[in-house]
Amino acid sequence: MPDARIPRTVARGKPKPNLHRRVQHLAFVRQLPCVACGKAAPSDAAHVRTATDGGVGMKPSDRYAVPLCTVCHAKQHRIGELTFWSALRIDPLNVALRLWTVSADVEAGERTVFRARQQINLTKPYG
Repeated sequence: MPDARIPRTVARGKPKPNLHRRVQHLAFVRQLPCVACGKAAPSDAAHVRTATDGGVGMKPSDRYAVPLCTVCHAKQHRIGELTFWSALRIDPLNVALRLWTVSADVEAGERTVFRARQQINLTKPYG
């Protein structure tokens, strides 16, 4: 009689996609102009930390990335996220999630950045 035991190996399905990291989305964000000053691409893909899924010492998901030029990105770190965004009157979470929904469509991303920049109070210098 042949061995009727069930083998111990289990068939493995496809690995689950990492929803935290999306290299293609970050590449898309870097193709957009700076949401703070409007400088043309390339930009840094700056992760919004406040009110996101990042923890202490943990970078938030890539869906919370917004385009900032190198100068604005450094300023944002220097003066603090809340001060930076409130002075600009921009909701970075709203921008980031809108960019996530149009990821890979550069024209739609540029429109999103343009609309966010329309809220900026140009008479009040930030920083």
